[in-house]
Amino acid sequence: MKSLKPNFVSALYGVLICTLLITGACKKDKKPVTEPVKSLIGGWAVTNQGPNFDTHLYFGGLGEFTYTLVHYDNGLTNQTLYNGTYTTKGDSLKITIKEMVVQNGNSPVVKTPSNVKLYDRTIFILDGNVLTLKYITYPADAPVLTEFKFHRLLPD
Repeated sequence: MKSLKPNFVSALYGVLICTLLITGACKKDKKPVTEPVKSLIGGWAVTNQGPNFDTHLYFGGLGEFTYTLVHYDNGLTNQTLYNGTYTTKGDSLKITIKEMVVQNGNSPVVKTPSNVKLYDRTIFILDGNVLTLKYITYPADAPVLTEFKFHRLLPD
């Protein structure tokens, strides 16, 4: 029996390598967005907040998110809303802000598009009606683990 010629073997290897490269280079489907944790859904308010401030989070059932900051100052209300989306995976929480809406007192509302990640490496812990967010902040010196506690806003 004749042995295969080196040119044929080289061509066969070339075809196999090209097939692997083309198959590997094909665009892969993205993983589906994870379903939000059902117990996270709803409104949350900061615990132990000062009398001139309100801070609320809202997690919607379809991955929508709103972060509301309100400051009461000499009869004026200054409000900032951060609207965006969120996903969860295990105890990891990823929030992306898509729009910032600001109204200072009676001034007109100002809307600004955004694409900012809120909180870095966020872990969330649900304990009854208390939501704890643990994330990294970056003060001047070095990264610091920060904790923010919220209590659930119960419906009337």
